[in-house]
Amino acid sequence: MEKQGFDVVVAGAGASGLAAAIVAARAGASVLVLEKNHVPGRKLLSTGSGKCNFSNLNITPAAYHAASPAFLKKTFTALPPEEVHSFFDGLGLLRVEKDSGRLFPATQKAQDVLGVLLNELEALKVPVVTLTEVLALKRGDNGFLVETVKVAPKWVKQAPPGEKTTYKAGRVIIAAGGAAYPQIGGSGKGYALLTALGHTVAPPSPAVVPLKIKETVVIELDGVRLDAALTLKAGGKFMARTSGELLFTSYGISGPAALDLSRAALAALPGGQVFVQVDFLPQLPENELRALLLARAKAFEGRPFRHFACGLLNEKVIRAIAACCGLDWNTPAGPGLDILAGELKAFRLEITGSLGFEDAMVAAGGCACAETDPATFESKKIKGLYITGELLDIDGDSGGFNLHLAWTSGLLAGRAAATGIRK
Repeated sequence: MEKQGFDVVVAGAGASGLAAAIVAARAGASVLVLEKNHVPGRKLLSTGSGKCNFSNLNITPAAYHAASPAFLKKTFTALPPEEVHSFFDGLGLLRVEKDSGRLFPATQKAQDVLGVLLNELEALKVPVVTLTEVLALKRGDNGFLVETVKVAPKWVKQAPPGEKTTYKAGRVIIAAGGAAYPQIGGSGKGYALLTALGHTVAPPSPAVVPLKIKETVVIELDGVRLDAALTLKAGGKFMARTSGELLFTSYGISGPAALDLSRAALAALPGGQVFVQVDFLPQLPENELRALLLARAKAFEGRPFRHFACGLLNEKVIRAIAACCGLDWNTPAGPGLDILAGELKAFRLEITGSLGFEDAMVAAGGCACAETDPATFESKKIKGLYITGELLDIDGDSGGFNLHLAWTSGLLAGRAAATGIRK
């Protein structure tokens, strides 16, 4: 069945797709949004543990992994980061700043970020058609033919084939998202659409993802959350260093600090063993820590190690490291403090892998940036086609950087797609 045409059809109702639809409609274009999930913005609701770290005050190309840093320099010149923040101000979203410049909605609810976007689309009378998957894009006489099929919700195990519909579009924005979080809609179908259209697509891989650790000590530390500095080493060589919140889990490590290292760690794994060294007291140089421990041992002379350790560091951590150093929890502190200091400053853990796409915040890989315009995100191969968000071969560090790029690419693509169609 063929339906009416639109100036702009947006494939995907995630962060970049919703932003693109809003600015295109504001510019006077007739816009249709197609979404394969049963609700729009499903992945957006899961970001920041449901609080939605939607941007950062420190947006620079250095926070991203891209083939060419010059690409993002042009992007952030075309749409400076503060204009993204102003976009949300205009939607009525109040924001708060957390550590390291991370921006969250003042309500600390991802639902409110999605809500202001959907409210604006409602006010602009932009239809969002859910449970509709784009099968193919074909060039027509005056634009594109967008072939779609109706899909059943994921909880419906058996369903008859859905009705197919073809929409006419003057221009198309592909904002179909990447492979991360398949349980809530992530897939490789957007990559397949781009490949079919002749674009070069690098295979996706998990990025910004919790890491698996070989040592079983992490089971004892499960649930411990603290600030630490992490150093990544592969083949005995320094790879990267970061600091921030670290979360121990029964399988390994997570939290912003671990997530920041995950991309480099996974890239190094095929070459051999990869280790992360945890500095539990980064505020103290090792010589000062040794002096502190010796003074502490003197102050608690004759008393059990557990008295010496209380208040020094998280009990689970100090108990586990003491055991690794051969220090008994119930005998006085004394010999072995030098070893303890060394372990507290560089506790080594071997990385064996990640939790995969199911727990990755973003996927690396995607459409080659060289094939898109950094100021409009229009395809250089197909006029009138725009590629946004996680479909691009760019991924950022954790901290709101990936969502910021999604908004930026969507706003630029929506603005460009509407230019010249209607005034």
